[in-house]
Amino acid sequence: MAMYAFKRLIDKYNVSFDLQRKAEGRYDDSGEGVEGLSDPEPGNGAIVPLPQSLIYQSGGALTQYDRNLYTDLDIPLQSKINYKDVHYTIVSKTPFSDYADFNLYVLKSDDTQNSGGLS
Repeated sequence: MAMYAFKRLIDKYNVSFDLQRKAEGRYDDSGEGVEGLSDPEPGNGAIVPLPQSLIYQSGGALTQYDRNLYTDLDIPLQSKINYKDVHYTIVSKTPFSDYADFNLYVLKSDDTQNSGGLS
């Protein structure tokens, strides 16, 4: 089966961001399992506004501050992204990697009062 090659298009709109992956399997001093985030690491991909029709169809679950992320990275859900001083949480993933060279993530803004100049 042929792979769809979107890497060139993603590279055209590529931006850098800080990524904190959801970390599992960590334990506190008492031996209890805790969920947390890894140390920030550099990431890249195309961060674009959501289509208005998707925002409308979400029934308020998505807003104008939320974004789509197109990247070749494999990122766990609930990981955090910081881009232009706006903080996002990865809330869904569409794994196109079986037939294309990218994954699509929905980024939910943690900063609903400040879009960071993005529109």
